[in-house]
Amino acid sequence: MEIDKNNFFWMLPCMLHEAQKARFVAIDVEMSGISSAHGHAGHDNSIQDSYTKIKEAAEKYQVLQVGFTFCHYTEDRSEHIIRTFNCNVSPLFPRSPLSDGLARHLDRRFCVSARSYSFLQHNKFNLAHALDHGVHYLSREELRLAGQYCSSRDNNHEHVDPLKLDEESQRFYKYARRQIAGFVAECGTEFIITNPYGGKLNGLQLRLIHQIIREEYPTCTAKRIAAGSMTGGVSVSLLDEAIRHKNETRQQLDLEEVRRLSGLQILFEALSGGSFATRVSREWTYHSKKPPISLESWGKFNRTFDFQRCEAALKKSRPILVGHNLLQDLAFLFQTFFEPLPQNVDGFINKCHTLFPRIVDTKFMHTKDRHMMETDSTLQELHYHYGKQQFPAFRCDPRFNNGRAGAHNAGFDSMMTAVLYLKQAHTLFHTGKHINVIEETCYVATSPPDQDDKRSTNHGSSSATSWSDTSVNSLLDKEEIGTSGALQKWDVLVADESISKQISHITKDARDKSPKSDEPNSSHYHCYSAVLMPAETYSEKELHIIPPWTDAFWRTYGNKSSITGAGYISFS
Repeated sequence: MEIDKNNFFWMLPCMLHEAQKARFVAIDVEMSGISSAHGHAGHDNSIQDSYTKIKEAAEKYQVLQVGFTFCHYTEDRSEHIIRTFNCNVSPLFPRSPLSDGLARHLDRRFCVSARSYSFLQHNKFNLAHALDHGVHYLSREELRLAGQYCSSRDNNHEHVDPLKLDEESQRFYKYARRQIAGFVAECGTEFIITNPYGGKLNGLQLRLIHQIIREEYPTCTAKRIAAGSMTGGVSVSLLDEAIRHKNETRQQLDLEEVRRLSGLQILFEALSGGSFATRVSREWTYHSKKPPISLESWGKFNRTFDFQRCEAALKKSRPILVGHNLLQDLAFLFQTFFEPLPQNVDGFINKCHTLFPRIVDTKFMHTKDRHMMETDSTLQELHYHYGKQQFPAFRCDPRFNNGRAGAHNAGFDSMMTAVLYLKQAHTLFHTGKHINVIEETCYVATSPPDQDDKRSTNHGSSSATSWSDTSVNSLLDKEEIGTSGALQKWDVLVADESISKQISHITKDARDKSPKSDEPNSSHYHCYSAVLMPAETYSEKELHIIPPWTDAFWRTYGNKSSITGAGYISFS
């Protein structure tokens, strides 16, 4: 289904509902340029150097399209249902007094590489249409700045820390605060602040006075005196009730417009387990006039959709994030919808794992343990290869299908990634590919100090292995390490012996019922002694198709990606 700025909020409840019930969501991103120098095979490129190049590309170029394919399993039909949404994305702001001000304040800039433009044009991507009709967004960082902008009547200036000023400036700041505080305490009608150093108030002095009024005395207003004997001073007076009410109303309307402008970020906030329910006004999600008959059912659904319940469910259990060659997509999504990318690759890895604790890169799954002389395969080629398999069965919901789309349309590519994930994971799992694989050395980020402290506090007393003192690489190479310790590293898992026995029992039943040809070794059905994300359950049928996240299979293929010419990284 094609999503643009005109129908985004109309379809938002549906997308959130799909996210809430999905086992996984496959994503794909189209950009106005990419990092052209990841490094080359055989060259000595560090992970940090390669990340820096990707970071520079994500800061320079623009996300133009994001595809989402949500997938869940239906027990009655024994098949996976796939629903795809293709969202054009625009960095432009709509025309309004607030948006015009935000456009100047945020001053977004992006480039289009000639190479990428030619590629997009060749694949029939309409750049002008995406910019003009794409869904709006504000990143977390931009949302914070926009909120400050709306809350301030002095929108042209950032906060000045008086403690960083020289002694004379700090003395003036204290003088102005005392003057204004005394005026408010006496309930006066008006008074004038003059320059204690003589002459007119200079630019910094005016800015400090307005900052004090703005941040500490919102019931007051300050105006510079331009004529008369007090020229160069500032007149401070109380706002009358009508003006105060008008300002408060304007501010509330501006904040509502900012929430609406955050657009596509709301969906990413949901997928990352963040808070979003209070940012959506129900009136945005249905037409004020009677919709066409074909859309009446959506209107009824939107009117009764419970955003708070959906938020609570996604905070408790969010879907696995799946992508093909995922690392660069994650960098662009982080920069566009969350916050500026960290300078250090460790910071990026840790923050991504916090947002998306379970990710799968289908390209990493395909290339793992293959030698460098093997032929490269595109997503389209892999999708065609695995598409020949009859099982696992899946069905694309025709209501969400765009029959005209093809490869390099983000929605279509996300659909191919979803199918590839299903078929490839099932094949690798049932052929036991993960049992005897040679573990590559994965780059593992250094955990932030607070996470190390938390791990040592929670697990250090009961485990012989200290996570803060032992490298993950050494742990991954040792089968004898206790599974409880391994799962503690996977932040999405929680120890629970009773439920783990239930999962192990179901897995054993699935193994016993499976054809012997699909059972190369019973050990690959081993499940760790832990449960899935809270509220996440697997039916007996589904458990046999793709292993749950607790299975040893995902120790080999989960939360890992690769950087060409630099090696592998672990997001765990």
